[in-house]
Amino acid sequence: MKENNKTKTHQTKADNPRVLGIAVQRPEQTDSETEYSLSELKELCKTLGADMVGSIVQKRESASRQTYFGTGKMEEVKIAAKNENVEFIVSDDELTALQIKNIESATGLKVKDRTSIILDIFASHASTKEGKLQVELAMHQYQMPRLMRMWTHLERQRGGIGLKGPGETQLETDKRILTTKIKKLNEELDKIAKSRQQQGKKRIDRFAPLFSLVGYTNAGKSTLLNAISGSDVKMYDGLFTTLDPTARRIELSEGYWCIVSDTVGFIRKLPHSLVKAFHATLESIVQSEVLLIVCDVSDPSFKEQLRAVDKVLTQIKANQHEKIYVFNKIDKGTAVSKELLEATYPGCVFISALEKTNIDALLGKIADIMRRNRVFVNIKLPTNSPLIGEIMSLGKDIKQTWEEGHVEISAELPKNYVNMLKCS
Repeated sequence: MKENNKTKTHQTKADNPRVLGIAVQRPEQTDSETEYSLSELKELCKTLGADMVGSIVQKRESASRQTYFGTGKMEEVKIAAKNENVEFIVSDDELTALQIKNIESATGLKVKDRTSIILDIFASHASTKEGKLQVELAMHQYQMPRLMRMWTHLERQRGGIGLKGPGETQLETDKRILTTKIKKLNEELDKIAKSRQQQGKKRIDRFAPLFSLVGYTNAGKSTLLNAISGSDVKMYDGLFTTLDPTARRIELSEGYWCIVSDTVGFIRKLPHSLVKAFHATLESIVQSEVLLIVCDVSDPSFKEQLRAVDKVLTQIKANQHEKIYVFNKIDKGTAVSKELLEATYPGCVFISALEKTNIDALLGKIADIMRRNRVFVNIKLPTNSPLIGEIMSLGKDIKQTWEEGHVEISAELPKNYVNMLKCS
């Protein structure tokens, strides 16, 4: 692929901000990977309400530490931006404060990078207190190394970059303020996480296996949760529309049931600050017994998406969990043959969550896991034992024999509940 020396124009909405995308293609990146990443950046901009009207790529060993692009290429960006009447420059990579400052100086336009766009999307979609706190934390962590850029106007007013004075003092003050805010946010999130853990310990469903829907953003996880639970989780056609985890009790065949949790979608180049800030939310994935890896199998880049998912799972130390690959959106076709997918991902399931195709096959696999995680036991308890109520809620095929002062119960129970009884 030749360098994209001309911007590609697209039909856009008149009231949406027009932006120009820029990207550095490194030697290890293929043309198709770069093109897909830029198309993803365009979707991110669209989710935020902006139209990416074109893009410029420069192939080089690495991005310039000073200006991201080389000087000549940056002049091309300036000309293209003027011709396309854009308001912003958006980078497909995370930029340093110096790079942002120099690009803005060279083009006369505001600059946003991929990370700040994702943060803005997260901020607009967070609805719970915890979600909002997590986004605020990630934003502060992103801002910390970029504070210097906010005070360049003071340097100009004081007569030069090398002059020390109020600007430098204010920068140090702001760093301390930001550090304090980050500390307080972490403390608040820790309290929420501990409270959730305590509430979880009191709930009877803690003994039911937890299945987490995991996958690339916009893979159809919320649609699938609605399909298998009959619930009405809000769905939107866009990236990162689910930030706050949603859990539902799923009724299965033969009287079995389990808990399925919907989680935030992953994406390539997911900012580390977001993974760190959303650690408490992602904890539900870590605590899961089985991960349902939901993938849009109609997307030609589904393999890259699966690699991105695996990368995040490795970051949060959940990559060794048992997995069921759920290949979604088969109503749109499959990027490769089903035979090849079945050979590569044994035990995978092909579904259309939107049209509810083959949902029973997925529920059947979940029910098989439920059976595997249960055991028949005989228990003798005092008639006033609070465990009797729990067993009635958790048990299956229950038989009771009541005698003077005690009751003998035969039931199929979750293995982890039985292990808890043995330890108590």
